[in-house]
Amino acid sequence: MTEPSQRTFVSIDGSIVDGMGFVPVTDRAFLYGDSIFEAFRTYGGRPHALDRHLARLRRSAASLQIVLPLDEAGFRAELDALLAAANAREGHERRIRLIVTRGDAPGLADDGARRVILAAPFAGHPAELYERGATVVCVAGGRSNAATKAGSYLPSILATREAKARGAYEPLLVDDRGHVTEGGTSNVFAVVDGVLRTPDADMLPGVTRGLVLELARELGIDVREGPLPAEELARASEIFLTSSTREVMPVRELDGKAVSLGPITKRLATRYRETVPSRLA
Repeated sequence: MTEPSQRTFVSIDGSIVDGMGFVPVTDRAFLYGDSIFEAFRTYGGRPHALDRHLARLRRSAASLQIVLPLDEAGFRAELDALLAAANAREGHERRIRLIVTRGDAPGLADDGARRVILAAPFAGHPAELYERGATVVCVAGGRSNAATKAGSYLPSILATREAKARGAYEPLLVDDRGHVTEGGTSNVFAVVDGVLRTPDADMLPGVTRGLVLELARELGIDVREGPLPAEELARASEIFLTSSTREVMPVRELDGKAVSLGPITKRLATRYRETVPSRLA
């Protein structure tokens, strides 16, 4: 029998199941991708930056006109109960996915939101990706409602499939103006002419992205948010990806060209990990 630490635990509208959970095929997330979500991880069994994730969930709900079924305290209580059932603790970390769908309403009506929380085992990403860096390629594309963490991720999925087919770890999406906007499931930073650059439009403002920007400014690093043309990215001295599970992940190769794992990336990766305990729920 599979050990509890190796199983996924699920909470559906507050009811916890060990393993496989079910929602109706009439759920609008299944029919139309009509949902929002947050994804994050635990450290020592405790959720990281939960206040920031719940704040973004509220913004996504407002953007898509989904009425959240719980307030912040309610979501926290259900997550705490799920992690307790999953026995999350140091050495048995969890990747959390908190989903809110519009429910089972036919047509375009509302019928009461459904909430689903998954707590899957999480052993981290391969150490090689931090020691040597990830490989990325530029892929044409972009997501609609990019600033909202909506359930429909098809453009990112297709971009990621293209990147994998080209032997890369992650795609970097390039819009029709030739600007890099984000990764398939990450935000992108680059050091160009000594300045830390990151896109500020047509991308999801990631929680980790926001934290890295705050830390960079605290460290006195020159930061610029704004358009990042692909030709400027191509001459970056450093590139790294951020996401809630990746933290700060260096890039070693862009479109087949080597990129250095430089001092700014190392400083921010170290500082991010040092400050994790201050953000645990």
